[in-house]
Amino acid sequence: RRASQSVTDIADIYRWATAAGAGEVFFQSWGTDVDSLVGRAERLLDLGSKVILKFVANQAGASACRVFAARGQQTLLTAIYDPGQAMIAAAGATYIAPYLGRLNDAGRDGIAEVVTMQQVLTATGSATKVLLASIRSVSDMVTLAQHGIDCFTMAPAVAHDFFTDPTTAAAADTFEEAVRQTAREVLPG
Repeated sequence: RRASQSVTDIADIYRWATAAGAGEVFFQSWGTDVDSLVGRAERLLDLGSKVILKFVANQAGASACRVFAARGQQTLLTAIYDPGQAMIAAAGATYIAPYLGRLNDAGRDGIAEVVTMQQVLTATGSATKVLLASIRSVSDMVTLAQHGIDCFTMAPAVAHDFFTDPTTAAAADTFEEAVRQTAREVLPG
């Protein structure tokens, strides 16, 4: 919606993402009951082999997720806000997507909640992975990576922050200045 796209644009989005090299393309099924969610998810799978089905972590979404997980289809339960929901996902979802920024906005300790989710998955022997969403800083990603979380989705501005360390920028300037001061000939080609 923020990108002025709708469900009628899903096929175009899939083609664009796979042409750009995406190995996985996540699409969320919609509906308020299991049958609607499953029917729409079936149509999403017709787009291609790189589709990962997303479902909201409510009762209908978790039930629909189990249908596809039982078939070996990769799935994601989204809008995970409680470690108990990670236990439900451990029953077969490939990924869970907690929203770190929204957890913090709700007055909760988002990092502690997500770490607990990771601990629940590890303790239950689940293969489900945390795919962290609503990330607002690189430092939060580093903190959570220290706890075993290795899948992240982030806005371009956050990705850009990986490259904004002032000490690195100063080092790059120093290297370039050294070349300018010592260059005696131009390299071929």
